[in-house]
Amino acid sequence: MFVGQYEHTLDDKGRVVLPPDFRDEIGQRAYVVRLGERLGLWDEPTYRQVSSDWENHRKAGTLDAVSFRKLTSETQRVKIDSAGRITINKALLEGFTLGETVVLSGALSRVEIWPRDIFTSMHDTTEASANVSAALDRMGL
Repeated sequence: MFVGQYEHTLDDKGRVVLPPDFRDEIGQRAYVVRLGERLGLWDEPTYRQVSSDWENHRKAGTLDAVSFRKLTSETQRVKIDSAGRITINKALLEGFTLGETVVLSGALSRVEIWPRDIFTSMHDTTEASANVSAALDRMGL
């Protein structure tokens, strides 16, 4: 399970260090997928389930063929190197600035990698905090 928020630099080669807690959960290999303005990072067993779900949705017609191909073609298998980094393909880094800080945010079954400015503009607001409070109230928590 991935929880917590960390900031690391995306170096000029597209490498980013994964926090030790995330590395422990991921193991040696993972999958990076473009998810709009952010990247999703799944461990291998979870990605196999997620990709199977995508295929089932494609077969059922709830995920169109173009979106399915876009998801699968914008996926990269990565290996964690001895320094605890992954190297992300430049094609997946559109909207990211090499040498800048990124936010690695735990999202339970995956890690999300965000450009810091986009992450903070969406999450560090009074409205975002109010939305969380309202959601917790709706769930009875």
